Amino acid sequence: MSEFLENLKKAADNGEFNSEAAKKIIEVSELAESKLGAGTAEDLEKLKESLEKRYESTSESEEVKEMKEKRPTTEEEVIELNSAYEKKMAAIKKLDAVNAQLATLIEIEDMVKLSIEDMFSFTEELESKFEKEFEAEDPMFGDLSQKIEEIKSKYNSIIN
Repeated sequence: MSEFLENLKKAADNGEFNSEAAKKIIEVSELAESKLGAGTAEDLEKLKESLEKRYESTSESEEVKEMKEKRPTTEEEVIELNSAYEKKMAAIKKLDAVNAQLATLIEIEDMVKLSIEDMFSFTEELESKFEKEFEAEDPMFGDLSQKIEEIKSKYNSIIN
């Protein structure tokens, strides 16, 4: 040991100086010596018993009991579950295909209704534009008047 450390140790052992750091060093040293010296066979046995009691109390906890009760899934169960999953997925895919077709039909129906509404709007414009000719029953407008009436009777129930 160096001379400085020996002098420091002697001063600390004799308590010749008042430094707080030195007092802390002495306290830590004394505590360490007491802990190391107290490691008797009895203390070790008490520690071992304490650890065993803790292990027993934890090993019998609810979580551990549940884990003991659970058994591994068998291959047959896995196959059965997989089969059920595949059936459900096939049904979902089929339903998706049906819903896609239904959506397409609804979309087409909406477009047809809009087209019919446009056609009715156009026939109304024609009737107002050629009102005088239709009232006079001008033979040149006979086919047009007849077609307008045909469209009205044919598609009127769809719009209303």
